[in-house]
Amino acid sequence: MQVKRLGSLIAFHRKQARLTQAELADHAGVSRYVVQDLEAGNGRTTWKKLEPVLSVLNLRFEPQGPLVDDWRRMEAKDSKNE
Repeated sequence: MQVKRLGSLIAFHRKQARLTQAELADHAGVSRYVVQDLEAGNGRTTWKKLEPVLSVLNLRFEPQGPLVDDWRRMEAKDSKNE
């Protein structure tokens, strides 16, 4: 998904939830600037900061592609070995 489209999706869900950027940031445990950057499509954040924002909005990031199933099997194998 393009960064600008992801930002638009986050802004849409935030507004539907009737949250300000500051409120969303507070619920997600990130700064308001993270939410602002995400919504603007700046792409200057990390997965560690993006994940809780998506979680608050009840959104999921679902990897897709020809090697995703192989990656999932590898991840499952690695987690069993830990």
